[in-house]
Order: sequence, then structure tokens, then C-alpha cells
Amino acid sequence: MYDIVLKNGLVINPEDKIMSVLNLGIIGNKISRITSEEICGLKEYDCEGLVVSPGFVDAHAHEDSYDEQEGKFKLDITLSMLKMGVTTILGGQCGIGPKDLCQYMDALDQKGHPVNVAMLSAHGPLRNNQGDYDNYKAVDAKIVDAMKIQLERELGQGSFGLSFGIRYIPGLNDQELLGLCQVVKKYNGVAAAHVRGDNEEAIDSFEEFIQIGRESDCKIHLSHIGSMAAFGQMKEVLELFDECAASGMDIAADCYPYNAFCTDIGSATFDEGFIHRYGDDYSKIEMTEGKYKAQRCTKETFLETRRDHPEYLAVAHVMKEEEVDMALKHPRTILGSDGILSNGNGHPRASGSFPRFIREYVINKEIVSLYTAIEKMTYQTARRFDIPKGSLSIGKDADITVFDLESIRDTATFSNPVSNPEGIKYVFIRGELAVRDGEILRKDLGKSVRKLT
Repeated sequence: MYDIVLKNGLVINPEDKIMSVLNLGIIGNKISRITSEEICGLKEYDCEGLVVSPGFVDAHAHEDSYDEQEGKFKLDITLSMLKMGVTTILGGQCGIGPKDLCQYMDALDQKGHPVNVAMLSAHGPLRNNQGDYDNYKAVDAKIVDAMKIQLERELGQGSFGLSFGIRYIPGLNDQELLGLCQVVKKYNGVAAAHVRGDNEEAIDSFEEFIQIGRESDCKIHLSHIGSMAAFGQMKEVLELFDECAASGMDIAADCYPYNAFCTDIGSATFDEGFIHRYGDDYSKIEMTEGKYKAQRCTKETFLETRRDHPEYLAVAHVMKEEEVDMALKHPRTILGSDGILSNGNGHPRASGSFPRFIREYVINKEIVSLYTAIEKMTYQTARRFDIPKGSLSIGKDADITVFDLESIRDTATFSNPVSNPEGIKYVFIRGELAVRDGEILRKDLGKSVRKLT
């Protein structure tokens, strides 16, 4: 007798190359059996006509913040993640993360969380913890050595690698990048980067980080390549990736299924001269909060908001959809939402990326198969970063997403970025039901996920 049985669902498990109507049995928090035979459980869920998938794994997420004084998380992004079937996120992206990573992961375990959280060490806190240094200037070798010591400690306590936001810290030079990537290599982690420039700067920017990968022999990962190269450069970028892989480099990328990006209006992305990259058109920039919320910018409103509220999130409608499609189809690209919210404001990718990928890319556009989509959303991401998730194999954690292929779709919009998706029937985390028919039942089942060293 099993604790839980999911009956007659279309089970897709890329790790074992399974795609068949089967029954799945759970004992405790582990998957115990997958079979075509009849099995019984204390609780049984009829999944006929539904897809039974590993819980979705977000390759690029921005985790909820933790208030050390109050001892609690500000739940925002992870609630949206859970409702769209994500059971594990990889946070610490773009060089942005908690000041004390080990404390953050301990808090996840002590308090529980809506989803499981794996973390990259973030370059920004590594740098800032050594002193108040100018993001536009290089630091000396002594500071880099201090950063390496902290990075070693974090990698030894479960970090899966290191992320850089080179765009956000223009003072980053080869000495700093290479020194830190050499530490990541020592722990067999992954170095990920939001590279220095987009659009016409994309090729040179990717080549800069790829060269660091060559010199350090570190596994490298290029973040949200749609927002960096979907301006006419994507074909060349993907060819570059293929050439690197053919030469023996361990290289991959993530992308989200939207043709607009989102970041703080005060960030270096919007430094002087940025508008020329986007056709000299301020109306392509949309504010997500404040008095100009849901309005396209004029030059005057853009400059006013950047001056008065640099922390506000802005959306840039500037990418070519056909090039985003090209990126998501590529075999080395996995799905990462880049989800970020500020009090429920932001980009719909935070609430819609995974259902949208299935609806648009599997069903409407037929760009990828259902099996390939599930692989990009689960096992391929887990394998890329050595995260022990994304699988329905026997003995694995029972993190499972069950959805209706006919009705799954995103409903989040730029004016309502937290609108719930449709078609997510059940979400299990460690064998316990967290979501039923889009309603969150438990938001404390997630824990930290740590790399075994």
C-alpha cells in the first residue's frame, strides 16, 4: 500500500526517457514505483487525461528576500512560482543575492518556503561584503582574494556555483572574473552571467565571458539570452555556443518565453546612451509601479522616475519574438523565468513562463514537442547544475506537477503580472499536496537544496 497513488496519467520522466500512461506510487516523500499495473494508495488521485511531470525547475529565478531582524521571508515571487507548477528554483542570479548565503539557506530549512530553493553564490554580495566599492571601478587583488575566501565557504556549504551581473557592475575586469571562476571550477560548480551588453554589444559580451570559461576551464552558463541577443544577433550567438561546445567547452543558456525584459529603472542597463540601442524610442519602456504604472514612458517621465525612484521595475518591449523562439528551440537552452516582482508589480514571466512555454511553444506554435518542453523545464535544468531534482525516477523526491494539457495557459499580463495560470491541477512537494486546482494549500513545504561536495 502506497501513501499516495497518481493513477492513469501521462507520465513524462526524461531521466528514464519515459512518456506513457502509468500509475505512480509515493511512500513518504519519495517516489516508490512507476508501473502499468494497478496499485493502491491511502490517497488516490485520478490523473486520466492529465500530464504527470517532475515538478518544474526554474533555471533562473530571483528569490524572495529574508528580513534578518524580523526573522521572516517576504513572500512574493515564490508564491507565483508555486502556482505555475514550479517546485524548485535556482536563485542568486545576475550577481544579486543575500548578504549571508549560509544564513539564508538555514532560514529556508527552519521556516519552510513555498518552493525548494537552490542557490548560486552572487557576485554582488561577495564584492559588497568587502567594503563599499564603486560598481564602475575595478577592485584590487587583495579584495579579490577576500572574495575568493567567502566564495569557497559558500561553495563548501551548498552553493551550486557563482553568478555575475557584469551589466550591473561595469567595473568587473578579467582579473576578478577569472580569479572567482577558478574557485568555482575547484568545486565543479557553474559560473553564470548576465553579460556586459545586449543588442549590438551582445556578441562581444558573450565572447568576453566565454574566454573566461576557456581560461578557467569552468562550466559557464549564459543568462536570459533572449533579453541579450534577440535583436538580430541570436543566430550568431547560438552558432557561437555550438562552436564552443564542439571544442569541448561545457556551455549552456537559459531563456524565458517573452519578447520584453524587466529590471530596475535605476540600473546600469538604462545608463546614458541606452535608448540608442532600442531605436531612440522611450515609448518602448513601460513602468510597472508608481504614478506612471502601466504607462509607456516619455523621455520626461523616464528621467523623472529614474531620478526619484531608481528601484522601480521597468519593462522594455524591445526584443524580436522570432529570435526568442529560436533561442528556446535550441538544445542547449533551458527554461528560466528571470521572474522578479516588487509588491506584486513587475513582468508576467514571474507567474506565466512555464504554462506559457507549453501553451505557446508546444501547442500553438509547435516549436518543441511536449517531451522536449518537459525536459527543458525539469531534468535538463537539474542535470545542468547538478541539482537533485527534476525527475520521477524511483527514490527521487516526490516533487510533481500535474496539469491539463488542454487547458494549461498563462493569464498574467503586464498590467496584472500575478494573474494565476490555468490548467495546473496538482503540485506536490516532497510527497505532500501544495496546490490543488490553482489554490495554494501549503506554503511551507519547500526547503533549501544544497550541492553535495
